[in-house]
Amino acid sequence: MGSRDISFDYQLDDTTNQFLDKFPVHCHFRDDMIGQSKMHAHRGYELYFCMEGHGKLLVADRMYSLLPGAFAIIKPYVLHWPSVVGTKSIHRVVLSLDEHYVQKSFDNLFGIGSCVRTLLAEPQPYWRLSAGKMATIRELLVQLARELADKPDFYEAAMHHLLTKLFVTLAREQYCPPDTNNNENGAFHLAERILQYLTAHYADSIEVSCLHERFNVSRSHMYDHFKQATGHSLNRYLTIYRINQAKRLLMDTSLSVTEIASAVGFGDLSHFFHTFKIETGLTPNAFRKQNWN
Repeated sequence: MGSRDISFDYQLDDTTNQFLDKFPVHCHFRDDMIGQSKMHAHRGYELYFCMEGHGKLLVADRMYSLLPGAFAIIKPYVLHWPSVVGTKSIHRVVLSLDEHYVQKSFDNLFGIGSCVRTLLAEPQPYWRLSAGKMATIRELLVQLARELADKPDFYEAAMHHLLTKLFVTLAREQYCPPDTNNNENGAFHLAERILQYLTAHYADSIEVSCLHERFNVSRSHMYDHFKQATGHSLNRYLTIYRINQAKRLLMDTSLSVTEIASAVGFGDLSHFFHTFKIETGLTPNAFRKQNWN
């Protein structure tokens, strides 16, 4: 599915998917400005490592700081959006892994399979690494990027070895919770509370205009802070999230379109068809036929 099939407010990351079409592992060191200005998703895992700079990372219903040592694993098809705080770019490493490659290469190997499953069992894996661990992770990623770029003899074996060391290193580190509340990040924490509510109740009938009562803030304050933190209005985000969930169900289950519409919060089937077509350029049935796993 190409970006032409996605609405203008969020998109499937065709660049990442094209890399993964050619090879299941891609590792890129970057120090330019973040090119993604919208929420996006892709089919593989994305391991995001911040080495320098300051930003925020929105992943589904969580908001994390991008500071030196921040490391996050973003799961397939999960909406996310990194953004810069201030004017300086973020020095980062983006490691993309094809989902099927991870399953086939590590699931059945003694020890490492359980290690990887432990890593991915967390709803949103995120760490803040010490300077020493940062150096270790950076060196592993440098070696991995070199193997992928030069492709010397047995580079695939070396790649597998380096990924194994990376997974073990991360699995031995304790996950870090989202940012603690403070005045500087108040907008992000209010937005995160709203995000958590929306993603927990998206299947229900939600009256967005009344949510400010639940969070004890004014309606305008709620709208402004959510838009500032996420780049989207509340209604827009809820639509994006529901349609993204519908796409996963269409790809991964045999539920009927009527059942899926109800499961993602559309009480009216015609409204679901209309919204889905606007967002993707396809009817639900056509999308399923094109993307059936």
